[in-house]
Amino acid sequence: MVLSLHNVKKYYRIAGKKTAVLQGLDLSLDRGEIVSITGKSGCGKTTMLNIIAGITRASSGEIYFHDRKAWTGLDSMNARRRNREMGFIFQTFRLMPRESVMSNVLLPARIKGRLDRETREYASEILGRLKIYKFRESDVSILSGGQKQRVAIARALINKPSIILADEPTANLDRATSIDIFNVLESIRDEDRAVLIITHKDYMHERSNRVFTMEGGSLLPV
Repeated sequence: MVLSLHNVKKYYRIAGKKTAVLQGLDLSLDRGEIVSITGKSGCGKTTMLNIIAGITRASSGEIYFHDRKAWTGLDSMNARRRNREMGFIFQTFRLMPRESVMSNVLLPARIKGRLDRETREYASEILGRLKIYKFRESDVSILSGGQKQRVAIARALINKPSIILADEPTANLDRATSIDIFNVLESIRDEDRAVLIITHKDYMHERSNRVFTMEGGSLLPV
């Protein structure tokens, strides 16, 4: 099992009042599957992803990666593990606009301290598969939204993570581009990786292995 959540809860104090965001989440995710999460805005979906990634601490409950308890060490150790084991795809891309496509893709490998020839060749291979290799030396600022998201996907893949976390990765893209992006996510799944995606798009739900809706701080199967 790549990922498992057990009775994960999250509370915030707002104006002195304890407010529950997540109320006992249970979820498992294995290699070779896409799991989609939907739900109303503000229901806790992004909070869940941040807790999975160790960016936000859960109030209680347990998270496991590959059957090992996650986020129990120092922040620096957790950051290295996050960079090594996870790939992130965001709604707003979060690219470095004045850097080249290749520089953006290689950023996680640079943080990992692995900018060797093999990694650079793998980056070129990914860009080729995503049909943006010809832009490798271009500044990302000149690219379209769909092309920028492909750069973000390549960046997420560069360290060969076992799980991809995608937060509304096609929210700002047209339908045709969104379908292309989901096709890429399917190919990632078929390479024996796990993909957890937050999306409201029905055609993505239909092509996912499992779908949950977040309601009242809990995950309900669809």
